[in-house]
Amino acid sequence: MIKKIVISHFNNIAAILQNTKIQEIILVKNTYQVNDIYIGTVQKIFSSINAAFITLGKSGKSGFIHINDIKCLKRQRNINRINDILSINQLILVQIVKEPTLNKGPRLTANINLFGKYITLIPFGQGIQISHKIYDLNERSYLYSLALLLKPITMGLLIKPSAIGISEEVIIEDLKHLKNQWNFIKKSALLTYQPQLIYKDKDLIKTIVRDFYNNNIKKIIIDSAVGLKQLNYFFNKWKLSIVQTKLQLYNKQECILEQFNIKEAIFYALQPKVNLSSGGYIIIESNEALTVIDVNSGSFNKPDNSKETILRTNFYAAIEIAYQLKVRNINGVIIIDFIDMQSQRDQLQLLEHFSKLLKNDNSKPRIVQLSELGLVELTRRRRGQSLQELCSYNNKANFYLKNCLTQNNSIDKTQNNWDKNILIYKNINTLFFNKIFNRQIKLHNKRITDQAKTKYNHKSFLYYDYRDKISLLKLKANYIAPLILYSKIVEETSG
Repeated sequence: MIKKIVISHFNNIAAILQNTKIQEIILVKNTYQVNDIYIGTVQKIFSSINAAFITLGKSGKSGFIHINDIKCLKRQRNINRINDILSINQLILVQIVKEPTLNKGPRLTANINLFGKYITLIPFGQGIQISHKIYDLNERSYLYSLALLLKPITMGLLIKPSAIGISEEVIIEDLKHLKNQWNFIKKSALLTYQPQLIYKDKDLIKTIVRDFYNNNIKKIIIDSAVGLKQLNYFFNKWKLSIVQTKLQLYNKQECILEQFNIKEAIFYALQPKVNLSSGGYIIIESNEALTVIDVNSGSFNKPDNSKETILRTNFYAAIEIAYQLKVRNINGVIIIDFIDMQSQRDQLQLLEHFSKLLKNDNSKPRIVQLSELGLVELTRRRRGQSLQELCSYNNKANFYLKNCLTQNNSIDKTQNNWDKNILIYKNINTLFFNKIFNRQIKLHNKRITDQAKTKYNHKSFLYYDYRDKISLLKLKANYIAPLILYSKIVEETSG
């Protein structure tokens, strides 16, 4: 089976394909990513639950931190109250360990971890840990001995499974790079006096090579020459085999997301209803607390043998559910309502089949039980935000993506809803155009009232409506993005 990774560097989207079928979709957003490091200030302290809220910037959600995540700040072992460790407006160095949801801010920790390809550096730790995924005892002994020689005196190390079979020089270089990162973070923290981001762990290409690449990947296709150079840089840095994995630049006119059906896969992964090849269907409803999946037989119905029909439909549903968990990156508690089966033998057969399918998932789903009501309960480890959270309409960073997907599947509504689908960002501070005006624009004095209720006249602004203005003297001061606005101005002023 051929596995490959397709990267759209321009859209910040990647997908892992196996035999042309999309297995995982990877999106990297710009704010509040796991492993990002911030300087924050303590906003509120809740002594009753030994927790605090940390302000991470001028805007955005505050982060949540528990006393168990600030053990490295304890001055004495017997301190068990958060009030003895933190105080209001205190500066604190924190790292994001869980991305925010629609209603909650990010989860934070003061126990900083810096992740490399082969090792993890723990600046406030002391011990040496070997990944449980390394099973060979000789390999574990060798890596532990090597870590004893390399470990900095005041820090801890964690050896990752990718370190198996890697030469000492490569591991030493990886550690050196992580130590340089930590020195940069320490200097930035000492020079910072207000909440802000001081270290960003991920970009898309680094995430792909570090966290998703393995020896089974035979090809990586990317649509950017700059991105291809970055891929070569990380492959050379971590001594990965370019011979075994082909790096290819995609230079066709058609969008790479459409060429490999990634855009279509994202659109269907956001729909609650998924049709089964057998004729049945499943409904997936995700909430903040849990995800509920309901299996229905639909048109797959054989009255002559209803028992066999139900079992076969549940088998088809189990295959699709295991796939959807990976593609949608559904995390947390999951409850599945399969079609009721009276036979206990059929129930055990279904659970065994479902367990085998879940073994291929790197997020380690774990079936908890089959309840008395016939509901299958399982948990799935969180690996970033789910696809629904990333593409939510409340998430402005990915609002454009969902608009594009919607427009492709509702062409008739595009013209009528043009104004609604225009993406307007207040952080777009520049606009460049080459239009030459044949006639002068006549400016009228406009009366502007500031917050202090003082009135003054200004001639350097052209007003389109009561809210939007265009600075004619400073183009970089413009905050208006819609092209319709400029097209109307050009029509009125050009001869």
